Amino acid sequence: MIKQIIKLDNYNGFGLIELTVMIIIIGLMTSLAMQSMQTIVNNAKMTKTKKEMDLLAQAIVGNPNIMTNGIRSDFGYVGDIGAFPTNLGNLVSNTGGYSTWHGPYLSLPYTEDTAGYKTDEWGKPYNFSGGLTISSIGSGTTIIKKIPGSTSDYLFNTVNGIIKDVNDSLPNAIYADSVDIIMTVPNGTGGTLDKLTHPDSTGSFSFSNIPVGIHSLKIIYVPAVDTLVRYVTVLPNNKKSYLYKFASSYF
Repeated sequence: MIKQIIKLDNYNGFGLIELTVMIIIIGLMTSLAMQSMQTIVNNAKMTKTKKEMDLLAQAIVGNPNIMTNGIRSDFGYVGDIGAFPTNLGNLVSNTGGYSTWHGPYLSLPYTEDTAGYKTDEWGKPYNFSGGLTISSIGSGTTIIKKIPGSTSDYLFNTVNGIIKDVNDSLPNAIYADSVDIIMTVPNGTGGTLDKLTHPDSTGSFSFSNIPVGIHSLKIIYVPAVDTLVRYVTVLPNNKKSYLYKFASSYF
């Protein structure tokens, strides 16, 4: 019997060079995938941080999109206190024992997380020192949230008005001193301040250094002890003028 010897010259598999190249390719692909994943994670953190900074800004000065009967009704911490918070903790805790503090100004889950709202998504504290700017440095670059306007737009507004009687008569020089006009505003330190003025002969009156918010206004015709009580909505950089009328003929 003749035995046939077959020599196998073809091998199915990888040689050392091919295996090395494949390992390198896999390593590159893994590195690219990790970089891509890290970019996605950082972008997600940046988005969440910016959203949180928006909420912090709204907690400080209010959300202009919150309305009641078509009139802005949310002015945040500044609207209640008449000053900017000295730190972000003031938005959640009434550490000063202020009677005009009506917070917390951040909704859940921030009020349950005693520290999370103070740091960005990278765990770095927000930079805020009582002004109009909140910043984050956790991403390696500075993210800035700027509250629109200036501090004077929120704290030092002017409120103008005119008072008449039911017949549209003006108080003139004779009756002007008989009309007391009192606006009650937060004083910036947790209490309130009554600001008193009188109209001029044309019925015009003005208050200065008024913070944003919804404030009580009393107009009193002293001889008759007739009192109008109204609430004035003071917007940032307030430009509105208000007209008030007694229901009786006094002037």
